[in-house]
Amino acid sequence: MAKQHPKTIKHRFVVGLSVIMAVLGTFFAVVISMNLRNQLVTDTEHKASLILSQAEALQAYVKQVLRPSMYDLLPPDGFLLEAMSTSYVTRKVMSDLNVQGEQYRYRRVAHGARNPDYEADGFERGLMERFARDPDLARIEEITDRNGEEVFVAARPVRLDATCLHCHGDPVEAPRAMLARYGDTRGFWRHDGELVGVDAVTMPVAGALGQVKGATISFLALFALGLAVFYLTVQVFFDRLVVVNLGRVTEVMRRYFPKEAGEEPKPAGGDGPRPAAGDGEIEEIYDGIEAFASRLKEAREKIEDHAQNLERKVADRTLELAREADERRADVALFVELLSILNLSQTRAELLGGALGRIAGRFGAVAAAYECEFSGGGFVSWPPGRTPPPSPPGWRRLVAEDSLRLTDDAAFIPVRTTDVSRGLLRLYFPGGDQGPDPEAAELYRAIGQQLGIALENLDAINSLLGQNTLLASIFDGISDPLALLDSGYGVIMANEPARELARALARELAGGDCPAAPAVAGTPLRLPPEFFGPAVPLPDKADTPPLERLSAVEPSASTITLPDGRTFAVTRYPLASPSGQDGRMVVYARENTAERRMREKMRQTEKLVAVGKLAAGLAHEINNPLGVISCYAELLRQSLTDPQAREDLAVIERHAVMAKKVLRDLLDFARPRQATPGPCDLAALVASISRIFDIQAQSRRVRLSSRASAGLPLANADASALEQVLSNLLLNALDAVTPDAGEIVLEAGAGPDDRTVYLRVADNGPGIAPEDAPRIFDPFFTTKEAGRGSGLGLAVVYGLLRDMNGRIEVENSGGAVFTVTLPACPRPGPGQEEAP
Repeated sequence: MAKQHPKTIKHRFVVGLSVIMAVLGTFFAVVISMNLRNQLVTDTEHKASLILSQAEALQAYVKQVLRPSMYDLLPPDGFLLEAMSTSYVTRKVMSDLNVQGEQYRYRRVAHGARNPDYEADGFERGLMERFARDPDLARIEEITDRNGEEVFVAARPVRLDATCLHCHGDPVEAPRAMLARYGDTRGFWRHDGELVGVDAVTMPVAGALGQVKGATISFLALFALGLAVFYLTVQVFFDRLVVVNLGRVTEVMRRYFPKEAGEEPKPAGGDGPRPAAGDGEIEEIYDGIEAFASRLKEAREKIEDHAQNLERKVADRTLELAREADERRADVALFVELLSILNLSQTRAELLGGALGRIAGRFGAVAAAYECEFSGGGFVSWPPGRTPPPSPPGWRRLVAEDSLRLTDDAAFIPVRTTDVSRGLLRLYFPGGDQGPDPEAAELYRAIGQQLGIALENLDAINSLLGQNTLLASIFDGISDPLALLDSGYGVIMANEPARELARALARELAGGDCPAAPAVAGTPLRLPPEFFGPAVPLPDKADTPPLERLSAVEPSASTITLPDGRTFAVTRYPLASPSGQDGRMVVYARENTAERRMREKMRQTEKLVAVGKLAAGLAHEINNPLGVISCYAELLRQSLTDPQAREDLAVIERHAVMAKKVLRDLLDFARPRQATPGPCDLAALVASISRIFDIQAQSRRVRLSSRASAGLPLANADASALEQVLSNLLLNALDAVTPDAGEIVLEAGAGPDDRTVYLRVADNGPGIAPEDAPRIFDPFFTTKEAGRGSGLGLAVVYGLLRDMNGRIEVENSGGAVFTVTLPACPRPGPGQEEAP
C-alpha cells in the first residue's frame, strides 16, 4: 500500500520554485554587483592610464626634446633643473593639474630619493618590491587598502637608462647646479637598468563602491516583490496544469501493477475511483516504478549468470595468450639489453661479461661461456670464478658450418655474422626437464647472430675511436688557428689557437682590454665573419643536388683585416659531406700583422730615403740659380720705370720666393735635424701651440680648443720637433675645415699603462678618403689645390716621429683624427725628483 504524506506535490513544487527563484535573485544581484564593480574598476583604470600616459609623454618630451635643446643652449657644465630633470618637471606639472587632490594623487617616488620629500613610504616600497621580484611586470592596477582607505592604485616601475647616469651616476660627473641644490650624498651611484622607484596614481573608490552596494540592495527588493507576484500566479494555475495529469499517471500504475499497489485488479473496461489530487502523487508514482524495476532485476540476474560462464572461458584463453606474450616480451627485452650493453661497453670482455649473464637468465641456464674461434681471441665465462666444462670436439666446425647443437644439458650456439665466424656460445642447464628447449632453436640462432653483430660493431667503434683520437691529436698540434665549419658557418671543431683567437676577439668586442680567461662552458665558439670569405652565389637549392651545390665553391685564399688592425692570411677548403647534405669547410688562418707592418715601414722608409736623396740634389742644383734670379730681379727693379714692367717683375719675384719655399721644405725633408730625447711636457706644449694658432683660427672664423689630462707623464721626445709636428697637423686641419662652422680639437693624454702618451688633432672637416689613406704620408702627395701645398708636411711628420720612436695613425670620426703616440719617461721612484 502506498504511503500518504501530508505534503502535496503542489506544496513541494511551490516551495522548491521559491527557493530556486531566491537563489536566482541572489545570483543576479551578485552578477549586477560584480558588473557594476568591474565597470567602476574599468573606468578607474582608464583614468589612471590616462594620467600615467600623460606623465610618460611629459617625461619623454623632457628627455628627447627639451633636455637636448637646453644642452645646446647652456654651457657645457650648465644644467637647469626646472627644464632638464624629468622627475622635477613631471611632479611640477602633475601637481598643477591635480589642484583638487580628492580626484587622484600622483607621486613619483624613489628609494634613497635625492629630494627627501619624494622618498617612498611603506606602501610604495611594497610596490617596488613587487616590480623587483618580477622583472617582466610592467604595470600594477588593482583596488587595495592604503592606510585604512579603499583606493585604486596604478603604478609602473622607474628604471634608469644610460642618459640618466649623467645626474645619477658618479657625483663627480653630475651637474654643479644639482650638487649645489641637493648635495652629493643621495640619488647617486646608480647603474643602467636599475629599478629606483615607481610612478603611482591612487584614486579613492570607497564612495563609488557604496553606490554599487545601494544599487544591489534596490535590485534585491524589486526582485522579492516580483517573486511574490509570481508565487500567487503559480498557486492558481498549478492545480489545472500539473496535479490533475499526475493523478492520471498514478491510475495507470494501479491498473497494471495492482498487487504491488495493494489493490485488486480492476475488470477490463472498469473505471475505479481516482485518488484525491495532491495526496502523495509522487510517492505513488515511485512505488509503481519500483515494482517495474524489481521485474527488470530478475531478468538481469539470469543474464549475469550466463555472462559469468562466458567470462570464465575468456579468462582461460587470455591466460594462455598472456603467457605467450610474456615470452615474446622477454625475448625483445633480451635483444634490447644486448644493444644497451653494446652502448656501455668499450672492450670485448665488458660486452661478453654483461651479455652472458642476461642470456643465461633468459633461458634458465646455470652457466655460460664464450670462446673465440681465433687463437688468442679470448675466453669469457659466467658466473665469474666458475670454470665451465670444456668445449665439445670439433666445435670450430660447428661455427664454420653455422650448425646449432642441443644436448640434454647444454646448447652450443655458433656466433657469427653473415659471412664472418666469431666463436662459440655455450649454455649449460641442470639437465632432465630443465634442459634446452628444442622449440627455441630459431631463437638460439638469433641470439648467436645478434651477439656476433654486437662484437663486430664494437670492433668497428674501437677502430673509429682510435682514428678519431689520432686525427684530434694532429688537429690540436697545429700551431696556427684551424677550424672546421658546417654549411651554416657554425664551428664544429677548432684547435686551441683558433679558440684563443675567438676568445680574444670576444673580449675586445665586449669592452676592450681585459685579462685572458677560459671560455665559459656551453658558450658557442664564434669566429669573425671575415674568416668565412666573400659570399658565393650558389645554385638554387630546390633544383640542385647538394654535392653539385658544393662544387660551386672553390678553395680560396685571402688576407683579411680585423677591426683591431690585425691581419690574417686565411685559406678555405670546402669539403663534401658523405651524407649528401651541404658540405663543410676547413678554415686555416696565419697571422701576418707584424710582417705587413714591417713591409709598410720598409716601403715608407725606402720612399723617404729615395725622395731625400732626390730632394738634396734638387735643392743644391736649383737654389743657386734661384739666388741669381732674385738678385738680378732686384737690380732690374731699381732701373725700371714702366709700371707694366714692374708688375711683370713682381710676378717673377713672387714665383722665385715660392720656389725657394719649396726648396726649403725639400732641405728640411732631406736633412731633418736630429731629434733630442725628452723629457717634454705635452700639457705645456699643447697650451703654447694653442695660443700661437688661436689667432689664425680666429681670422679664419674657426673654433680651436685644447685639453690635457691631469697628471700627464712627460714624453721622451724633442719638444721643438713635436712643435713642428703639431704645426703641420694644425695647418692641415685649418685648411680642411669650413669657415664659420669649423672646429679643431687638440688633446694630450696618457696611454692605458702610463708607458705611452699621445697627442690627438681632430677636426670636423670632410676627413680622409679611403683610397687616399694609404698614401697620405708619401712625399709630394697632396689633396690640396695646386700651389697651396708641396705634399711634404706629413712626410716630414712621419720622419720626425720615426726618429723619436713614435708613430702616427689616422682615422675618420666626424672628420680627420690624427693620433701621435710617443714613449713616456719613467715616473720618478720614491725619494727621486722629477726631471725638469
